[in-house]
Amino acid sequence: MIRRTFLLLAISFCGLAARADQPWVEVDSSHFSVATDGGEKRAHEVAQRFEQMRMAFGAIFKKVSVNTAPLQIIAFRNAKELRQFAPLYGGKPIELAGFFLGNGGRGGPGANEERQYIALDLSQEDSWGTVFHEYAHLLINSNFPPSPVWFDEGFAEYCSSLKVDKKEIDIGLVKPELPELLSQNRWLKIIDLFSVSHDSQIYNRDDRRSVFYAQSWLTVHFLMTKNMLKQTAVYIHMTEDQHVPVPEAIRRSFGMEPEALGKMIENYFRGGAMHFTAPIPPGLPAVQFTSRPLNDLEIKSVLADLDYHSRDYRARGITEFQEILAKQPENVVANRGLGYEAMQKNDWDNAGEHFKRAAAQDVKDPQVHYLLALMTSRKGMSSGNRETLDVIRKELAAAIALEPNYADAYNLLGMTLSHAGEKQEAIDALQKAIALSPRNPWYTGNLASAYLQAQDFDHAIPLLQELQTSSEPGIASMAAQQLQQVEAYRSAVNARGAQSGPRETAVQAVEPNDVPEAGNSPGSSQGGSEIRILPASNDPVLFMKGVLVSVDCSAQPAATLTISSGGKRWKMLAPQSKKLILIGADEFSCSWRNRKVSANYRKTGTDQGNLVSLEFE
Repeated sequence: MIRRTFLLLAISFCGLAARADQPWVEVDSSHFSVATDGGEKRAHEVAQRFEQMRMAFGAIFKKVSVNTAPLQIIAFRNAKELRQFAPLYGGKPIELAGFFLGNGGRGGPGANEERQYIALDLSQEDSWGTVFHEYAHLLINSNFPPSPVWFDEGFAEYCSSLKVDKKEIDIGLVKPELPELLSQNRWLKIIDLFSVSHDSQIYNRDDRRSVFYAQSWLTVHFLMTKNMLKQTAVYIHMTEDQHVPVPEAIRRSFGMEPEALGKMIENYFRGGAMHFTAPIPPGLPAVQFTSRPLNDLEIKSVLADLDYHSRDYRARGITEFQEILAKQPENVVANRGLGYEAMQKNDWDNAGEHFKRAAAQDVKDPQVHYLLALMTSRKGMSSGNRETLDVIRKELAAAIALEPNYADAYNLLGMTLSHAGEKQEAIDALQKAIALSPRNPWYTGNLASAYLQAQDFDHAIPLLQELQTSSEPGIASMAAQQLQQVEAYRSAVNARGAQSGPRETAVQAVEPNDVPEAGNSPGSSQGGSEIRILPASNDPVLFMKGVLVSVDCSAQPAATLTISSGGKRWKMLAPQSKKLILIGADEFSCSWRNRKVSANYRKTGTDQGNLVSLEFE
C-alpha cells in the first residue's frame, strides 16, 4: 500500500458556530483523505485532482508504484480564513493563494517524522497551481535520487497546470505570465542555468530569480515535448553522481555543444505550440470514495496541528493542544503533538505518557508507533539493552505493518538492528528506507555505517565518497571522518601484514572520534590477532537548542561544552575541538559563555553526548 497522504480541508474553529448549517465530512479516496465543510461533492473534486496528479506522475515516468511523501493539506474556504494561518512578514500575514510548510526540524535523521503541510484558499482557482507545484516536489523527492535545481523547479512548475479528462492527461499547459517574463528579460546562459545550486544567490535572493524559474520551466517543457528524458537522465547521472563538469556533461549526454542546446530551447520558445499530452494508462479503476462526518473537536485538532508545525504559530498550537486535552484527554492528535514537543526537550516521562495514551486510543496511527520507537531510541538505545532494543523493534514493526512505505521507520529499524548485531538485516532495512526516500543523505550515511560495521568496504567507500560532497555539513564531515578511518585501518592492516606475515592478528577497535594523526596508525604498538575498525556510531544524530554555558579545554585537543537545554545541563564532548563543524563562528573558542546555540550530537549517556556540529544563533 502506498503511504496514505492525508488531505484535510479545514476552516478556523472559531468561526465554526456561525456556519452550523455547513456540516463537516471526511471523504477518503485510494490515497487521500479529504475533510471539508464545503460539501461532499467538493471533497470528491479535491481528492480526484490529487489522484490525477499522482496518476500523471506515474504515467510520465512509467512507474508502476509511486511513493508518496507524508503530506497534510489544509484548504480554507476563502482568503480570510487562510490569512489566520499564513506565514508572517513584518508581523503581518502574507497575502497568498496557498503555502507549503516543510518539516519543522533542522535536517538529520528523524527530521522527517515532522508532518508536511499544504494550505490553500479554495475560493481562488490559481491556488491549485501552488499546491501542484509543491506536490510535484514531494513526488520527485520520494521517487528519485537528487537532481539539479533547474530540473526540480522546472518540473514542479511544469506540473502546476495539470488537467486530466477521461482519455488523456494535459500537463505543461502554458501560463501567460511565463512567456511574458521570458520575452521581457535577458536569459541565463545554459551553462549558468544548469550550474545553479540551492545556495546560489540567484536561487535565493537575486533579482533574476524569476527568470531562473521561468527558464527552468521552459527547459523541462522542451525536454518533455522532445522526448529527451533519457538524455536528461544521463546528464543528471553524470553531474550528480560522477561530478562531470556541466559543459562536458551536456556534450556527452545531449550530443551537442551547450550553446547549441541553448539555441534549440530558444527556438522552441519562439515557435510557440508548447504543450504535452500523455494518454492515461489503461486499466486504471475509477476513483472510489467513502465519507464520514467530522465533529468540532476533530476540526480544532487539525488546526492545532497546523499551528504547531508553523514557525509563526507554534506556541499557539501548544496552547490549543492543551485546551483539547482538557476536554478530551485521550485525543490522539493533541497527545501526539505534545508528546513530540516533550521529546524535543528530552522530557522522556511526559513524552512517553502522551505517546502511550495516543497509541491506546488509536492503534492504527503508524506515526504514533514510530514516535514511541524514536523516543525509546533517543532515551536509551545507546546502552544496547536488549529489552530496550526489543521495544523499539516492536513499535517499528507495528508502524510498518500499518504503513509498509514508512521510510523513517525503516531507517530507525536499520539502526536498531545494527545495535543488535544483525548486520545484513540492518543493511536490508536501510536499503528499503533509501528506496522510499532516495534524497535523504542521512539514510545513506546510516547505510554506509552499516556496511562499515559489516566490514564491507567495497560498498561503504563509494557511499562515503558521495556523501563527502553533501550540502549537509554534518553528513559531509562524518563521511570524511569515516573515509579517514577506513584508510587508517587499511594502512594498519598492511603494516601488520608486512611485519607478521600470514599469521592472524588480535582485535583492536578504533573508536569513531579517535582518528589517528599522520604517522600514528592504530595498533602500531599493540600485539595480538585481528585489527578491525569500529565504524562511526549508529546512534542517531539528534538536535538540541539551548544555551552554551561554558567550555572546558583542559584536556586538549578535546573540549567539553556545557549546554543548558530543557532544564538540564548537558556535557557535550568535542573530541577534536579545532575540527568541530561551526556555523556562525570562524573558529573554536574556549572562552565562549552564555551563547544561544543549536547542536547536532550523538547521545552517549545520561545528559551526555558527542558533538557533530554547533551553530550560534
